[in-house]
Amino acid sequence: MFKILTKHWAFIALIFVTLTPAQSFTKDQIEVDEPGIASAHPLATQAGFKILEQGGNAFDAAVAVSAALSVVEPYSSGIGGGGFFLLYRSRDNFTTFVDAREVAPGKSEPDMYLDSDRNFIPRSSLVGPLASGIPGLPAALVHVAENYGKLPLKQSLQPAIRLAEEGFPVYSRLNRALNVASRSSNLSSKFKEIFL
Repeated sequence: MFKILTKHWAFIALIFVTLTPAQSFTKDQIEVDEPGIASAHPLATQAGFKILEQGGNAFDAAVAVSAALSVVEPYSSGIGGGGFFLLYRSRDNFTTFVDAREVAPGKSEPDMYLDSDRNFIPRSSLVGPLASGIPGLPAALVHVAENYGKLPLKQSLQPAIRLAEEGFPVYSRLNRALNVASRSSNLSSKFKEIFL
């Protein structure tokens, strides 16, 4: 999850704040002079700031943050999955929700996880080709960039592309996820070549 708040730009907010009654504020009482970006990984946060520095708006930064998370946090975020975007534009009070959740393939059937005796095949809905959905995030990134952003999608994706091409330090949670994945018998040779 991420949030981007600014005084002059549109902002995307999924904000969870605990306030005591004595600390309560209305939105008219809060002024933010500088952009703020929070994400699950500092490199993704930096990607958002880079796009803002290049003249992008909060929606461009959200695309950059999401794409960068796809690279640095592939076990939780990713271009191969889905997500949700709650968008708010302050200049005209516009609010919308983008449902980017992945969907089942068109040829999916209700009994595809059952064996010939109609018993559930353990883990078949979690691991392997039948567990894969059609990603929704790529279409959402295009939609957000084209309908709400100021910069071309290609520019907003550059920080993520750079991270993917140049690499980044592996951290403990990613290392654990890669170790779990390495024990799978379904790994492609390309995955093994890159990560193992």
